Amino acid sequence: MLINRKATMAVRCPWCGNIRINKVDPFSISGGDGITAKCMCGQDLFTLKKRQAGGYQLNISCIACDYEHIYRLGYRELWKSDLFILNCHYTNMEVCFLGSETNVKQAVDRYEREMEEIIKELGIEEFLEDEDLWSDSFTRFLDSVEKVNYNKELGKNIVDLIARGPKHSK
Repeated sequence: MLINRKATMAVRCPWCGNIRINKVDPFSISGGDGITAKCMCGQDLFTLKKRQAGGYQLNISCIACDYEHIYRLGYRELWKSDLFILNCHYTNMEVCFLGSETNVKQAVDRYEREMEEIIKELGIEEFLEDEDLWSDSFTRFLDSVEKVNYNKELGKNIVDLIARGPKHSK
């Protein structure tokens, strides 16, 4: 009896910002190198491979913190979950959705709506339309976030940092 197990994976590209949805199956990653998914912009999004010790290893280039994260997944999370969400280790932002195609697409839609609401609440829609300004500001923001201790208080620390503003030398 042949069982057709496929998982759908959605990951946002940290270079161009597009969300890429990929379908993977156990046979495509059975080789030693596994598979590497690329974005339409040409950058690597993730690598998924089988581990010798069992299970799977997923390396993701993270849009939230600009680091590569390594996740260890079991058979159940990858092939049997309706929806399994992976978060950034530092910011807790959702960075990967795994599961059935329908559930992954619904999660991506929810994620996009939440991001749009945040952008509207911050009043920065027009700001985001200027790609050069956005890129430069986001890079500066990430640089300042790196100076904050990554812990459970991350959100509070970022709010405090924004509220106080930058420290100026006298």
